[in-house]
Amino acid sequence: MPQIKMVRRQLYVPVTLNKELKELSRRARVSESEIVRRALIMYLEQEKRRNTPPEKNPVLKAIGIFAGETSPFTASERHDEIIYGPGYPEANQ
Repeated sequence: MPQIKMVRRQLYVPVTLNKELKELSRRARVSESEIVRRALIMYLEQEKRRNTPPEKNPVLKAIGIFAGETSPFTASERHDEIIYGPGYPEANQ
């Protein structure tokens, strides 16, 4: 398995948060650094989803509320095309 290049970061946290981090690390038998990495990944993924324009969200497109969809049945009629793109599934057979 290839090594992931890491960068050293230092940060200040409140004493109470530090205690909670240490306790979680002990209970989960995972390093404090690993817990911080996982939390950061989750936060960044959440922010990406939150900042995705609604018209680019495949779920909202599937229910037909964006891109000038005219049929109230867009989701049931064209869900694969809306989610996976034009020509699906024919283009992928």
